[in-house]
Amino acid sequence: VFSGVVRTENNGGFASVRTRSLEPRLDLSAGSGLRLRLSGGAGLRYKVLLRTDPAFDAVGYACSFDTSKLSENEWEEVEIPFASFKPVFRAKTVPADEAPVLDPSNICSVQLMLSKFEYDGELNPKFEAGEFELRIASMEVYSEGEVDGEEGGAPRFVYVSSAGVTRPNRPGINVDEEPPAVKLNDALGGILTYKLEAEDLVRRSGLSHCVVRPCALTEEDEGADLVVSQGDTIRGKVARQDVASFIASAVMGEVPSSLGATFELGTTQPFPVPYVAGEGEGARTGEEWEEALRRANVRPGVTGKTVDGKYTATMTEEEAAAAEEEEARSPQDAWYSW
Repeated sequence: VFSGVVRTENNGGFASVRTRSLEPRLDLSAGSGLRLRLSGGAGLRYKVLLRTDPAFDAVGYACSFDTSKLSENEWEEVEIPFASFKPVFRAKTVPADEAPVLDPSNICSVQLMLSKFEYDGELNPKFEAGEFELRIASMEVYSEGEVDGEEGGAPRFVYVSSAGVTRPNRPGINVDEEPPAVKLNDALGGILTYKLEAEDLVRRSGLSHCVVRPCALTEEDEGADLVVSQGDTIRGKVARQDVASFIASAVMGEVPSSLGATFELGTTQPFPVPYVAGEGEGARTGEEWEEALRRANVRPGVTGKTVDGKYTATMTEEEAAAAEEEEARSPQDAWYSW
């Protein structure tokens, strides 16, 4: 968190935070720029500075970026190409013949700044004096052409939840027939309830993501026949190694059907019978995981939650709302629409 109070009296008007001189230096040359995941920027304009000279008062490379006015739980991502950084000294640009372009393979310090000054005497048009708080979840290198979001590529966040998270409040369910975590949810402090809330945070975060809900986790060998499902109805067990194998394949971009999806993962192996892998069996490949999700017709937006007292099953919340609206239409309405 970069926070404080900026005052403009007595030639003030800026605040900054800076890393110590880094050894070894950062080599960021494999990427095209920096990606910052932010919240709390309140619509202000900040600067990020990269330094290649360890001297405290030396030329740095700066680029300004704007933030949005977001609610407390909302996040945004800002991408800053390395080509946009310009050499500066005390908010004044340095001519090209006096300073080389930024060398991203030789970064010795990173700095964030909020200042009333832009560059060369210009004022920051999105500056406000007073308290500020910029929350930074991550700062990473990105590459041009990398795929993100819901169309291809890899989920940047895989959240391991639990099968059964939507069942404690589902209408018409017989809790006594459910696994222990569902039956004892209240006695266990609402553990499944909190896991579902965490899922919702991930789904609202804006990150490309995947939520996997394994059944009971075991220390058995991986490789048992899989059950992949949506709607949060399955019971059973699955090896921890299977879950780890899926996560590794997903984040490597080998399971594109997982992007934006929430699904349950189990196996057909009976509970009392431990699964023992056959000779030569190993971890599933990304292609095998992708095929498993495709066979199950896994879709983004399906959560199995109960919304306004209605279980959404294998529909998205939008589809469930549309179905309820259609069901509520009177015969006369239907006649007129026909």
